[in-house]
Amino acid sequence: MVNPILGTLVIAIGLAGALWPYKLARFEEQMDSIGSKRSWSSVEPADWKVAVTRAIGIAVTLFGLLIFFDI
Repeated sequence: MVNPILGTLVIAIGLAGALWPYKLARFEEQMDSIGSKRSWSSVEPADWKVAVTRAIGIAVTLFGLLIFFDI
């Protein structure tokens, strides 16, 4: 009973990273800019960070599918 619920949650988190990697990477950069003199609205993620966020999102989605189907 827990596997479908947990799998769905993990899949949703992974899909967010896979479908919107720029937004997630930018949000992380904004959180990193707290406390610095740089404005949080002017930060931009590097291209490599967006690519890594997408790759991790895909991996988490696949892991969520394994949990969902109890493999």
